[in-house]
Amino acid sequence: MMRRTSFLLILSGLLLFRPGLAAPPDHDDTPGAYRLVFKGCYSGTGKATVTPKMVTLRGDVVDENGNRVQFVADKLVLQNHRFNDQVTVGGKTYKISGRVDPSGGAVRKARLNCTFGAAGVGYGRVVGEHN
Repeated sequence: MMRRTSFLLILSGLLLFRPGLAAPPDHDDTPGAYRLVFKGCYSGTGKATVTPKMVTLRGDVVDENGNRVQFVADKLVLQNHRFNDQVTVGGKTYKISGRVDPSGGAVRKARLNCTFGAAGVGYGRVVGEHN
């Protein structure tokens, strides 16, 4: 009897669950220009451009040996505010994965956040804020 009551309570709770609460916000202020900071195996600053369908990252960075490198990740496909791909920077191929969050709640401006890396090569992070 106790199991049946617990099952019915859980089932009724699930039926009352409103999936619309997890829907994306009505406004999407993610498109536009972003200021970026790179940290990890590459350090420096850069800029990003976000459109409804793609992200482009560009940075003037320095590797761990002090060599200047142009970090360019062109036309990364953006789907549901997320992007994943492979990019070649300084002759090395990295997997890059990130997202663009619209403003709202504690987030005052839209922001971009991603990580990149390859085993045996190095790892890093890129963060940015909408201009």
